[in-house]
Amino acid sequence: MPGVPTGRACDGCRKQKKKCDEKQPTCSRCIRLKLKCVGSGQQRFKFLQEKRFTVSAPTVWKRQSYSPETISNASDCVFLVAMPTKPEHIHIRLPPSPPTATMTSVSSSLANRFIKTIDRSTDLRYNLWWTFGAYLEDVPRRLGENEALDRAIETLTAAHAGFCGVNRQGATAEALTKYSQALRMLRVYLDNRVHAQSSNTLCAVMVLLVCQLFLGPTTQYRSGHAEGAAQILKARKQCSPRDLFEKKLFLSLRGSVLFEGLFNDRINLTQKEWDELVTNEFDEHTPEGRILQCLARGPNVMCRGRYILQAGIDPVSIRAEIWPLYQKCKENLLDLKKRAINNDISTVDMAQVSKGAEKFVQEFFYAHYQRTYGIGLVVTLFFNCMLGALGTGNDGVFFDATELAEEVLALAERSVIYRPVGAGYLLICLSAAWAATSDTVLKAKLLVALNDYQADFRIRDPTHLTHELEWTAEHLRLGVPFGVNGERH
Repeated sequence: MPGVPTGRACDGCRKQKKKCDEKQPTCSRCIRLKLKCVGSGQQRFKFLQEKRFTVSAPTVWKRQSYSPETISNASDCVFLVAMPTKPEHIHIRLPPSPPTATMTSVSSSLANRFIKTIDRSTDLRYNLWWTFGAYLEDVPRRLGENEALDRAIETLTAAHAGFCGVNRQGATAEALTKYSQALRMLRVYLDNRVHAQSSNTLCAVMVLLVCQLFLGPTTQYRSGHAEGAAQILKARKQCSPRDLFEKKLFLSLRGSVLFEGLFNDRINLTQKEWDELVTNEFDEHTPEGRILQCLARGPNVMCRGRYILQAGIDPVSIRAEIWPLYQKCKENLLDLKKRAINNDISTVDMAQVSKGAEKFVQEFFYAHYQRTYGIGLVVTLFFNCMLGALGTGNDGVFFDATELAEEVLALAERSVIYRPVGAGYLLICLSAAWAATSDTVLKAKLLVALNDYQADFRIRDPTHLTHELEWTAEHLRLGVPFGVNGERH
């Protein structure tokens, strides 16, 4: 159901079918009648039955199930890829535009503002739906049902506008105020057993997790919101998605919870719950899906490996458990790398690609496969660190660490075109690479790149960067016990 522009008159003038001069913040008629003016000068949308278009000449199209060519990993957008006579023919589903007839004027106005915020045509450097997930496209029709979600979306809309504005204001006073209000409302909903277990409340938590990237500061691995999401899932006795919306939400949520779960002992899911969280029919048979299934074993084996080392127990059993996970990661990483190379357009003169939609599709897949390869590098580096700490007796593990870290550095150099938002995932890639390698020259290069990338955001104090990296390295090498606040014990 795509949105179609219908005018900029305020709600009052539209209801009374009066001509509106569309002045902001209040139209002349509302001033004269002393009425509250809502939506004057703001673009509205009428929601029609979804229609699809083809990028090129007519061909025989076939609806295809989700596959490596049609859907990404932790923040996948939903594409319908054709099975045409020519491979360059791509069929794109227009995004849903779902405010409902039961919405109030306020929630409808918020939905319209948010639809513009997640517009797919936005440059990949600032594009929300590509960076954070297709679930965002389902949010507008859910507004007006859950005030925690409404407040979270208000915050994200304001934070994204401030961050991506011409002057790059960063965390504006308006966005910070809305963030504080959203947190208070979320606490109210979490105190209600019914609301706390709803998809909309879980989505509100995820949206506030996104907001932290724009508002900061926080430590790299401990947002607090991922912990809250895990507690919601545990409280409802089910960590698997319950409907299509949650399936899309989980594509993004699982990565955040998994990565934080390696560093936060409050996220104490059982192995069954970790498996339920990461298994998703959209990508369970793709290399990125399989590599996340390996990572789902990470929190458990890390905890046991640390205990074994500190207790002085022979690590042969835990080492034997981690080794096949590491090999599976390397196998899937190779698939991810091949896919990225096959879709490489870095040497293509995109100015010569005349069709706008075709150009967009090529750029999207190139950026997407670079990112999935980056996440694969991170997961593989995590297991590499654990094996190094457990003393495999295999020098190949240490050579792998250097090679993988060099790949991360090369990826960072290729990804500068997607900074700031579209390349935000490089922060964890560069940190993991620094933690894994023992090559001092390479470490210095990684540190320079990490300082450069993190300057795009306010997520942590740069003066503490080296200390955090050292803590991360020691933690991944099973040398730092879990702490309530991530401090050394």
